[in-house]
Amino acid sequence: MINFIHSILGFKKLSPPQKIALSFLLVIFTGTLLLTLPISTNSGTFFHPLDALFIATSATCVTGLTTFTIADTFNIFGQVVLLLLIQIGGLGLMTLMAMLLVLSKHKLSVNEKKVMKEMLNKEHMLDMKRYILDILKYTLCFEFAGACLLSFQMIPQYGLAQGIFHSIFLAVSAFCNAGFDVFGSNSLQAYVHNPLICITVMILIILGGLGFAVWFDLRDHLIPFLTRKITFKKFKKSLSLHTRIVLIVTMILIFGAGLMFILLEWQNLNTIGTFTLPEKIMTVIFESVALRTAGFTSIQYSTLTPSTSLLMMVVMFIGGSPGGAAGGIKTTTMAIVVMYIVHMLKGKEQMIICKRAIKKEIVIRAMGIFFINLFTLFVGIFLLTIVEPHGFIELCFEAVSALATVGSTLGITAQLTMLGKIIIILMMYIGRIGIATLIISLARPKSSSDASNKVSFPNGNIIVG
Repeated sequence: MINFIHSILGFKKLSPPQKIALSFLLVIFTGTLLLTLPISTNSGTFFHPLDALFIATSATCVTGLTTFTIADTFNIFGQVVLLLLIQIGGLGLMTLMAMLLVLSKHKLSVNEKKVMKEMLNKEHMLDMKRYILDILKYTLCFEFAGACLLSFQMIPQYGLAQGIFHSIFLAVSAFCNAGFDVFGSNSLQAYVHNPLICITVMILIILGGLGFAVWFDLRDHLIPFLTRKITFKKFKKSLSLHTRIVLIVTMILIFGAGLMFILLEWQNLNTIGTFTLPEKIMTVIFESVALRTAGFTSIQYSTLTPSTSLLMMVVMFIGGSPGGAAGGIKTTTMAIVVMYIVHMLKGKEQMIICKRAIKKEIVIRAMGIFFINLFTLFVGIFLLTIVEPHGFIELCFEAVSALATVGSTLGITAQLTMLGKIIIILMMYIGRIGIATLIISLARPKSSSDASNKVSFPNGNIIVG
């Protein structure tokens, strides 16, 4: 088995982006096959292949969109398959394969390390073995702790066996930012005023969305601060620029979006209008955390005001942070795009963030990711408006949710046509592996003998603006 996995990871004819793209396809089609079988369904009959493909893609791409109610459709076997797809999709098949190789004391080759570097958005390949084992250790610890906390509610409500399974499923789904649950068609709306469920799920979502690099950076510098070996000021300076940007943007999105949400929905009797102030605060913070990438909801989204729906689309498009289970263009990408615009308006040639100069290559990559995702979103919405009879806001929301792998919906997922489902499937897949990874995996590798690599062309002038 290990040799088989090694042969897959060491397949030299494929580039790292191609391996990542194909690994997700492999998981999706395997999941589709298993979910189609009668052994997975409550009815004991074959499940519709397109719907099985939709849910398998949604689970593997940790999105959360579904065309049916999981608890009513799948038995315990089907739900376990979904749970495995979520876990594999959250960490990535290549990461799990590398973990198996490391645990079997196999030494990762340079080619395998390149795949992992691309998969995990890691800067360098140093200590890759330790890095992968740390990911496994912390993932299991976070999910186990979350499941234990959730079990205090689930076991009394559902009994021992079912309560434990519900706790594990919800913890894994929350940490992987998947948004799936096995409670029914109303997500977590029954627990809207339950602090234990809401706070635990929020923490798991945030931990899964911060990214592995941020965890380890905080771990390495938080212990000296807690033991009072360094001051808070020194602790802040000791964090990497990446970690500081991720934490700052994450806090702005959570509390900024929460503030806007509570102002826009304050008097909406269908959402939070009848809640007390503490209940409103907990609900809007939960929604601002979940809507960025997780897809859980404690209120009915179809009753939101149009302005709130638009705000949510912006936050979903940004998403979480690199190197984790979150989707979207990522917090760091958005930060660089905004800071670039600010520097450009000020007439500054060099981009400075937190007293650090940002390389032009990073700015170009961030701008490329932003605009390519925006274009992809436009194409997806355009195609949906052609094949779907639903309202424009609903289709825009569905498209953003799919591309950003969020899983939130205004209630039209189950009503999508066959072509609409295929469009959403493609958008979920593109959103999970990353548009840049997809383009690179499909592109023809450049030859070192290409004449364009050796010729310098004269500068051209184009008037813009």
